Amino acid sequence: MASLASMAVRPIIRKIELFPCHHRPSLALKQRNPFPKERVLHRKAIKASSASSPTGSSSLGLYAAHKLELTVQNVDLVLEDVRPYLIADGGNVDVVSVDDGVISLKLQGACGNCPSSTTTMKMGIERVLKEKFGDAVTDIRQVYDEEVKETSVEAVNGHLDILRPAIKNFGGSVEVVSVEGGECRVKYTGPESIGSGIKAAIKEKFADINDVILWASSSHVAELSNQSRMKSLYHIL
Repeated sequence: MASLASMAVRPIIRKIELFPCHHRPSLALKQRNPFPKERVLHRKAIKASSASSPTGSSSLGLYAAHKLELTVQNVDLVLEDVRPYLIADGGNVDVVSVDDGVISLKLQGACGNCPSSTTTMKMGIERVLKEKFGDAVTDIRQVYDEEVKETSVEAVNGHLDILRPAIKNFGGSVEVVSVEGGECRVKYTGPESIGSGIKAAIKEKFADINDVILWASSSHVAELSNQSRMKSLYHIL
């Protein structure tokens, strides 16, 4: 009976020893924080709060951060953010004066002579200044060179020098004939689209010119007529 009992017990002992002691996980590895989930959630909450704080502070933007006192020095300082774009287009901007909320600016280089200088003022410079100085700005004016304030044939011809290279590339020409009584007569040959640009450039630069009349010389009209006839003969042949 003792042998049978010992034989019956041995398999049980062997089954227990199939998992040796040196393969059993140590107690040190089993030790964990009794509240693991709360610890993980606590870490995430810290990250979220720290990440959201700078976002809220920077959402106001550069120009909306605070208002400055309206002075010539501060206007010039604010325009430093605009100057790189103007310089890239071959121009710049000077602060002439600041008086009773009126800012007077002078565009230089290509920006001052460009027909779209008014658009540059409205869409770029004015927007930045009004965002920075707010209601303290009552008006923003563009100041031109003294030599072009007088409206004359010479002054208008000088202003059209910016368009002459483009006109010449199309085989055309432009010359101011007369300026009188708010009317400017210009002898022009070239594409119609550039002719529209000439009118806009003159009216934008010289406020006292209300109407710009373009007309082609008789020799050019005859030349265009001959070219048209030659094309017609070419198609017939």
